[in-house]
Amino acid sequence: MTDSPPAATKQSQRKRFTPQVLRSKAMNFIKYYIYTDIDEVILQRDLVDEEYKTKSNVQVREADHQKVMQFCSENPELRDEKIRYLSYLENHYHGALAELDGKIIGGVWWFDHRLDQVDIHPHLVRYKLNLKPGEVWSFDLFILSQDRGSGISNDFFKLFRKYLKNADYTRLYGHVSSSNLPAVWLHKLQGYKPVKTVKSHLFCNALMLSEGRLFLRNPSIGVKQKFDYRPLF
Repeated sequence: MTDSPPAATKQSQRKRFTPQVLRSKAMNFIKYYIYTDIDEVILQRDLVDEEYKTKSNVQVREADHQKVMQFCSENPELRDEKIRYLSYLENHYHGALAELDGKIIGGVWWFDHRLDQVDIHPHLVRYKLNLKPGEVWSFDLFILSQDRGSGISNDFFKLFRKYLKNADYTRLYGHVSSSNLPAVWLHKLQGYKPVKTVKSHLFCNALMLSEGRLFLRNPSIGVKQKFDYRPLF
């Protein structure tokens, strides 16, 4: 015969099933799996002559297949990102990697107006953007969790701008979720200015209504772009 659970355990179990807890769990389920609103802020920054002083030794390196594979295999938090990152290379996007003391700790992806329509990034479709000569769209900035909060992200952003300016680009675009306060703060600190806010409605984590158009989430296999959403009409 097994012993009965202690009174403290029973009380803890009862607390997990109070009406308030159940209501909160139901709301979270609805928010993340059935319906949620998404506000994305489109930002721009002119690439001008500036001082590129940094506090760390972070460097910018061009991404390639070998570096991306190494980055993902060495960091468990990126295990689920490998397919997406490799698809970026297949779609002819460029990657600027953050390297610190010989180790890759993050990166950002980008492309310019010369991208073929076959490979065009879904963001440009959803946000109704047309890049002009000299303009760059950047996305998926990422720094390993252990290297955040030490100014490295700020330094990397500066050097990324220098990297683009030296290649004769004149304007940089990007976007952040309005709820991602650290990203909003970082972009403002870097001198980005908001262009517009795109409001979208996501249903069942698969169907998105944005800017008057319906979009369907892309699968991770069998399509050219293994990320974001494609228009239904």
